[in-house]
Amino acid sequence: MTETPPATAGPLRCFAGSLTSAGFAGLALLITSRMVGYYSAHPPAYHQPVAQSIAVAVKTLLVGSACLACFTFGLIAVGLLLLGLSRLVPASTPPGA
Repeated sequence: MTETPPATAGPLRCFAGSLTSAGFAGLALLITSRMVGYYSAHPPAYHQPVAQSIAVAVKTLLVGSACLACFTFGLIAVGLLLLGLSRLVPASTPPGA
């Protein structure tokens, strides 16, 4: 049985992944901005302190999760873009090697 060497990701594959991740980052940014706008216009207002605390905690959790998704997808997009650019440049051998 012959083993095949592991496939390396070429620049085109890196750029496609970067574009996909950038699309998800844009979608997450849109959702985040709409969510922040909604919660700015409609702040939770309850008479019970426990209910108010829970509402604020849920709002913070939702907005924080959306921001985290936006940042994560954006960082992945930048990383894959840089990886694709580094794959375009041929590897140079050090002198004397």
